[in-house]
Amino acid sequence: MIVRGTSMWARVLDGSPNDLSGKYQVDICNLDEDTVVELTDSGITIKNDEDRGNYVTAKAPRPPQIMDASKRAWNGDNIGNGSVIKISAKPYPWNFKGTSGVGLGLNKLMVVKHVQYDDDEDLEAEDVSFEDDVEV
Repeated sequence: MIVRGTSMWARVLDGSPNDLSGKYQVDICNLDEDTVVELTDSGITIKNDEDRGNYVTAKAPRPPQIMDASKRAWNGDNIGNGSVIKISAKPYPWNFKGTSGVGLGLNKLMVVKHVQYDDDEDLEAEDVSFEDDVEV
């Protein structure tokens, strides 16, 4: 199955699995209605929120094959939120502590339009007079 959307929280590069799940994963966001129907028909639960629209999280125990839009090996840059991606995926059944469902296995990922990952969200400098207005 091919799923196309925008990426959020991509942790797919070799050596960088998600800290909580221990898996390589990406949220595929802003899914179109046909994709939502196809995934739902496969038993996959579609999530929805204000920032991501309709989305699913695809996971893999090993780093997926990553390529650019020309099918060349990915250059190693982090994949930023909002990058347009498409993935090759396969639904799989899961069962954990008496709860079960269908997950989405991540096989390959293509970066169609890259948005640079921005880890420089540091606090901006403030006017020194700001300190006078803050009680500590």
